[in-house]
Amino acid sequence: MKCAKHSSEALGVCAYCGRAVCAECVKDSEGTRLVCSPTCAEPLLRNEKALNLILQKSLQTAKASAVYCYLCSALSFGAGVAAWYTAPVPFLIWFTVGCGIVLLLAGIWYSRVGRRQ
Repeated sequence: MKCAKHSSEALGVCAYCGRAVCAECVKDSEGTRLVCSPTCAEPLLRNEKALNLILQKSLQTAKASAVYCYLCSALSFGAGVAAWYTAPVPFLIWFTVGCGIVLLLAGIWYSRVGRRQ
């Protein structure tokens, strides 16, 4: 493949615009990706920062969801115990305890997702 501006052999393609670039055209960028100009480096860096922010926010959301699931699980188990003593209806007891188990497992799953880097 030939460079878009020169007739020399290309080293790769610009990560932002996709043009072929040679050693002469490659510009220094703050990231590790090849860029052909500062015009391409700026939006690419902005996109990478936005992606990192989205990933951080989704980790925070997973942690908050884990706390919510643990809380709802505790409430469901409490409701199961209360149903055992106040209204011994087997369906109600099994349903609330089953919901507690499902919510506990969901909390564990969200906790594992929230710990990923």
